[in-house]
Order: sequence, then structure tokens, then C-alpha cells
Amino acid sequence: MQVRVWDGFIRGFHWLLLATFLGLWFTGGKIEHIDRHEQLGLFMLALLLTRIIWGFVGSESARFQHFLAGPKAIVEYLKAPREFQRFTHNPLGAWSVVALLTVLLAQVGTGLFTDDAIFYRGPLAHLASSDTLRLLTVYHKQIINFIWVLVILHVVAIVVYRLLGKNLVPAMIHGNQAGEGNQRPPVIRHGGWGYLLLAVNCIWIFYFLG
Repeated sequence: MQVRVWDGFIRGFHWLLLATFLGLWFTGGKIEHIDRHEQLGLFMLALLLTRIIWGFVGSESARFQHFLAGPKAIVEYLKAPREFQRFTHNPLGAWSVVALLTVLLAQVGTGLFTDDAIFYRGPLAHLASSDTLRLLTVYHKQIINFIWVLVILHVVAIVVYRLLGKNLVPAMIHGNQAGEGNQRPPVIRHGGWGYLLLAVNCIWIFYFLG
């Protein structure tokens, strides 16, 4: 039996986030692409803010209170990962999502205050002192290393799950997953509301920061 696990917005967010991240990585540090890099950064900010809001008002499977687990659940999962049953993230995967959202938000946030003193000043650079700008510019260049670590761990986890007989990628394309045990399927909201929220965030972010 196939169960709808991920709504349309979460699936779209996943692939938009990947494409935007790769675009930022490609354009980063290239003077000829600096305007495109800023635009992608602002869109990344809109994506992240929308995902955070959707984590409180969106589908049950997307809500932080639904998939985040405490230390006890993490220990139990590590003791018997094969016995763990949940349609969405396992306890470690759930916190990895939070970690990735956090470092991406930090990367975008520091990008708003970057200043290379030659070619580019971030849209909020005028709000900080020169010392603060230098510090945040250094952080902006370093945080990418932590992001790549999390991305690689994410890919490794997907590969490991595939070797264990569970392919996670198709569910992030069509939204469905095979039912396990007697679990109650999550309540799914229409993804269109998420895209509407994303559009609103894009409008005000590009208006005030673009």
C-alpha cells in the first residue's frame, strides 16, 4: 500500500534548494556572476524562511514537532535502526534537516553583510561596522565547508538506506511511500499554499533587499 508522505511543496522545496545551492556554489567568488549570486542568495533566503514557516503550519510530515525526537528516541534508534518505523525522518535524519537549514540560513545571513571592499557590498552591509563586516565576510567564506559536510552525509545516508533495501529518492519525487506496520499516515496539506507563501516571501525579500 502506497501512502502520501510528502506534499508538493516539500518535494519542490527539496529540489529547488538543491538547484539554488549548486547555483550559489557555481557563482560564488566569480566577479562576473556576483549579481546572479546575490539574486540566488535572496531566493535561498525566501526558500528557507518558507520552509521554516511550513514547519509549523504545513503538512504533518513537514512539521518540526512531528518529526523531531529527543535523546531517548535517538539512542533507541541507534540500538535497533531496522526496527524503527516512521513514514518520514528517523531521529538522526530529523536533526540533520534542522542542522542543514541552520547552516544554510547562517550562510545566507552572513552573505547579506559581506563586503569585499572592492566589488561587492551585501544589501545589509550599511547596518554593521567595518570590523563586523570583515568578520561576517570571513564566516560567509567558511560556512560553505560545513554545508558540504552535511550534504555529503545526506548523500551517504541515502546510499546506505538504498543498500539496506529502502530507496528514499522516489518518495521525494512522487510523494508516496510504502506503508509500514500499522502506522497512521500523516495529514497532508495542499502544497499550493506553500508555493503561495514562497511567492509572498520572494516579493518582500526582493523588494527590500534586492
